[in-house]
Amino acid sequence: MTNFMRLMAVAIFSLGLFAAQPSAAQSMSLQQAQAQGLVGERLDGYVGVVQNAPGIAGLVDEVNLQRRQLYRDIARKNNIPLNTVEKLAADKAISRAASGEYVQDASGNWVRKL
Repeated sequence: MTNFMRLMAVAIFSLGLFAAQPSAAQSMSLQQAQAQGLVGERLDGYVGVVQNAPGIAGLVDEVNLQRRQLYRDIARKNNIPLNTVEKLAADKAISRAASGEYVQDASGNWVRKL
């Protein structure tokens, strides 16, 4: 496994760890919001609001900020474009989404994963 692939694996694992715990300002975790159909995985490696509810926009903003920082670090360390890291992360996150959670299809529409 190349260093880049190891870093990507660690990065994707890290996404789950830091997103699992809500901050003091959040009423639910990313996983809870995904399970409730409020948030989904986008094609660009970030999460998006599927159905608006109190606190969801803030949760999405915080998760996306953390992801962007992580993706930038990986891109910089591996001397590759940020959009390459984002695309790889999106592919992994969408493939790991649980059945019934929302993901974007190739057209950018929200669909429930089968």
